[in-house]
Amino acid sequence: MNNNAIDRRSLTTLAFLIGLALIDGLNSTEQSAVGNFIMLIGQTLCTNGSYTFNDDWQGHNGINKDTLTKASNIINREINKL
Repeated sequence: MNNNAIDRRSLTTLAFLIGLALIDGLNSTEQSAVGNFIMLIGQTLCTNGSYTFNDDWQGHNGINKDTLTKASNIINREINKL
């Protein structure tokens, strides 16, 4: 297990228990609406997180378009030699 305050298994169990608690007293249409709303929140967070990660990664890694173009040219030259 890792050193995080809440490990992944505990977090998964917590999410499962919250889901079970939310279904009490809701009909199938209400359960679907709440589930879709929660999934939309999750998708929004994942999308934003991926763009933020990409921006952070490019800023810290030092790789830019010119570097990638040079690498692509080298790879293409080597492939053409084959």
